[in-house]
Amino acid sequence: MSATITIQLSPSAIALADRFRDPTRFPQAIKRGMNRSLQIVAGRIQEKRLTGHGPFPVSEHRLGERTGQLRLRTRSIEATVTSEGNQTIVSGAIGSSVKYAAFQEFGTRTLPARAPFRTGINENAQYISAEIEKEIVKSLKP
Repeated sequence: MSATITIQLSPSAIALADRFRDPTRFPQAIKRGMNRSLQIVAGRIQEKRLTGHGPFPVSEHRLGERTGQLRLRTRSIEATVTSEGNQTIVSGAIGSSVKYAAFQEFGTRTLPARAPFRTGINENAQYISAEIEKEIVKSLKP
């Protein structure tokens, strides 16, 4: 189970794409920035959304610890670069291999969606975007 969102780069970051002599370096810079930021965000989710003694209200998008397995198995998934037609897509995610993680994230008929991963990623979207932009600028330096 993993949660994904779309990160929108600023127009100034997108404009920097024209400064890359090798067009394949731009998506690789995005990938590096995304990988670094998703590792940090995964840690923030572990710390803020997957710790403590619950139960917590559903509106907090937080899970209490029982066994600690969800927190321990939460990790960022390395970004990939793929091409679809004339588009290049860089995808990364944060998720867990714990079987019940999807039930907590998306809910069931009887269990409300708590969405700790999507909420954590969304609240860190600006940070992820800023880290990607830093990597783009860094890649342009000789």
